[in-house]
Amino acid sequence: MRALIDPLEAERRLCLVFPRNSFDTVLSSAQAGWAVAAMIYVGAVVDDEDPTVWARPTTVLWQQEAVLTGHTTDEERVAWRKAAARGQAQVQALLDSWGEQHKAAYRDTSRETLRDETFKRWNELGALRRLSGVPTASSKPTWALEPHFADLFDPDLVDDALDVAVDTWIRSYMEPGQRLKALQARDLDKASQAVQVSLPDGTSRNLEPGLSSLIIKNVVEVWAPKALAQPVVLTISEPGQKLFVGDQRTLTAIGLKLDVNNILPDALIADVGVTPVQFWVIEAVASDGPITDSRRQALLDWAERQGIEPGNCRFLTAFESRGASPAKRRLKDLGTGTFAWFTDEPEHALRWDLLWPGV
Repeated sequence: MRALIDPLEAERRLCLVFPRNSFDTVLSSAQAGWAVAAMIYVGAVVDDEDPTVWARPTTVLWQQEAVLTGHTTDEERVAWRKAAARGQAQVQALLDSWGEQHKAAYRDTSRETLRDETFKRWNELGALRRLSGVPTASSKPTWALEPHFADLFDPDLVDDALDVAVDTWIRSYMEPGQRLKALQARDLDKASQAVQVSLPDGTSRNLEPGLSSLIIKNVVEVWAPKALAQPVVLTISEPGQKLFVGDQRTLTAIGLKLDVNNILPDALIADVGVTPVQFWVIEAVASDGPITDSRRQALLDWAERQGIEPGNCRFLTAFESRGASPAKRRLKDLGTGTFAWFTDEPEHALRWDLLWPGV
């Protein structure tokens, strides 16, 4: 049986698939999230007409937190499914045998909302299927999640992988009008959560939400104006090989050609106020990835391929704080000749270098 998901997390993911500013809220309500968790619990995920693993609204309504979190073996999940299919008295008897009180998540009076609105709309959108050949008024279990929809609620699917999976599902299973609504809503939501960076030339740039973007924002807005004579942001790269070119004229003038398949740093900032121009290669460490000796060499090789003299390169690893876990773990790995900077102590920097070069 599939891995279980918390109802609140299921609700959050439903909001990614069916954004509330574009779709009826019954598609992503708290009750809808509970329904996903309850149906996965009983194994009501099918791509055929197997009559044994379907659910009905009361399968969802009678479910409770103590069962979802405390009785998670396959045998217990099957026992619950069979009891819920037979009736509330059988559910009560099963709970008694487990030493649990019956505290249903929802009253039976809410079944119409679940059946006639949430289930119906999910069915129309290809997320849920109904067992064929059974009268509409039948009390038999007739509902199951489509496997491709249930895949979105795998608890191991997180972060960028989850976003990609949701976008793929939207593009694959929604009709064009619905797809447009969903993707536009997601784009607007991402824009509202984006980290806006003010660049030295007075323009601004939106980065993806996240700690790494916040660190880069501080590097550009706080560190660069204080540490450099005349900073120019040349590039910022983000997860998924997203590359922002900050000053194409400068890149052209120095003959720098960027290739997203190369080993791009998180940011490249030129100090054009000194001679020769210095190129600061920057890595923002939200979880891992400081400039170690091997990373420094790889970045030097990258810079040399771009026509930048190694002697004109400087290296900065930026952390959130000296007390943050990534810094505690990785400061010991800083490469020789590199700097470390912390967003909560902007007036200071650490430098790791040889006291007696050549000795």
